Amino acid sequence: MSTAYSNTEKLEFAAKMGAMIQSTTGREALTDRLSADSGLSVLADTADTVHLVVPADLDAERIAQGDEAYLMEIGRRALGNCMYDILPE
Repeated sequence: MSTAYSNTEKLEFAAKMGAMIQSTTGREALTDRLSADSGLSVLADTADTVHLVVPADLDAERIAQGDEAYLMEIGRRALGNCMYDILPE
């Protein structure tokens, strides 16, 4: 059974998530809850910790050949949207 969500519902959900992750306590509560409810490891980046996700489906042959385009794609997939204007010291 699938549930169709309207754009309004999606925006409301995104706004709630955005509000939760803006505070340290909200981020901790969200990661704790998602980890407990789903059994997944949910990690939240902080100013001094960025999590790198290594994709599970790597092509060892292309890596061994040094396929630059493939390596750049892996980097984009691994980093996702990790962007910091000011890097921590």
